[in-house]
Amino acid sequence: MTWEWRLDDAVIDRGNGLWQIDLGFQDRREIISAWLYRGSDSWALIETGPSSTLDHLNAALGSLGISITDIGHILLTHIHLDHAGAAGLLAQANPDATVYVHPFGAPHLIDPSKLIASATRIYTDQMDSLWGTILPIPEQQVVQYEDGQVVDVADRRLQILFTPGHAWHHVALFDLDSRDLFTGDVAGIRMPGRDYICPPTPPPDLDPDSWRASIAAMQALRPKRLGLAHFGMFDDAEGHLARIEPALDVFLKRGEESFAAGEAQDILTVSLHDLMARDVDAADPEVLQSYELATPSYMAAMGLTRLYRKQAEKAASVS
Repeated sequence: MTWEWRLDDAVIDRGNGLWQIDLGFQDRREIISAWLYRGSDSWALIETGPSSTLDHLNAALGSLGISITDIGHILLTHIHLDHAGAAGLLAQANPDATVYVHPFGAPHLIDPSKLIASATRIYTDQMDSLWGTILPIPEQQVVQYEDGQVVDVADRRLQILFTPGHAWHHVALFDLDSRDLFTGDVAGIRMPGRDYICPPTPPPDLDPDSWRASIAAMQALRPKRLGLAHFGMFDDAEGHLARIEPALDVFLKRGEESFAAGEAQDILTVSLHDLMARDVDAADPEVLQSYELATPSYMAAMGLTRLYRKQAEKAASVS
């Protein structure tokens, strides 16, 4: 089995005018997916991926006989670059398109300078190869979600659910008719054909209590299918959602132990990688590599270290 991205496999018809698009991150398949809705007179895209995958997105759209200029609505679950990095380029290519985002994320789409600076501190000279060009979006093209609102796009009714935990500005989108739930990262990372769910715990907004509340809110919707950005559509929605919190607790426990022991962050990185490897088919290292590309262990370690350092600083300030 080859893990190289191929256009022939990149566009999957999920029924009723919904397509899953494999964006071919780092020219590999099954790392980042976007979702495309066809309406009677408009198209809507959920997630854009980074600008580094824009050529693949354009090719996928072309295979359906459309282009960026046909997409009138772009809906983001959050503004992390693997989900929204191409939004500025898409908005530039189609000035009539509307970009929907959480209110906390909107200022960083309009002026991405702080977002770029923060990401550059982490990725340094890999910024361009990983994420590509990041452009501002004109304010008039940006619409801010309201929690619980229903957005009418491409003949669909998508209910917005604020789902903090992975990030404060995170939302999930629930199709009220098909009962498909597009979860961004808050439902975890899972590869096709695998049961293992990995909780992405990057800095700076990791909040376990909010994450648990978000899981409960998603469960209350009783979705039929889950659309994960990393990666794909899963029919076992109830079982999947039941496994996220236990998986998160495993990472949290290891992070807390590491911080309490004063371990270096690279030791925690190795531990988290080993936890991931324990639950992924060791006979196929490419699967583990896919999980690592979707949610790198070093990023998870950074998020956990920051969480427990902040908790310790808060406790010290109170005492």
